Amino acid sequence: MPSDRSTRAARKLVDVDYYIDVGGAAYGSLSESVRGTIRGRAFHGVFAELAAKFREFVDVLAEIRDSTRAADDHDILRLYEVWLKTGSQRSFQILKRLGVDPTPAARCQRAH
Repeated sequence: MPSDRSTRAARKLVDVDYYIDVGGAAYGSLSESVRGTIRGRAFHGVFAELAAKFREFVDVLAEIRDSTRAADDHDILRLYEVWLKTGSQRSFQILKRLGVDPTPAARCQRAH
């Protein structure tokens, strides 16, 4: 029987690309909605950049989170699955450092 932790990790994996898409779209929408306001002149660019680079910002926050804990086998597998789903360069580089050689062919097969 899978542990509660592995079940939560699998459930989160299914949602990670969805959350990235929703987060980027939300900042894009916010950027457009404030564009015509006085405050919008100051914040429109910030929100637009957050929308355009949301995936990269998620990677930065994940890097900060992961720097405080050691990886175990479940974390490595989850990292590989995240790379398969999202193509995250951060995940790719960490896998390479850990001795896992993810291949573009594996990602392409998974995407179909």
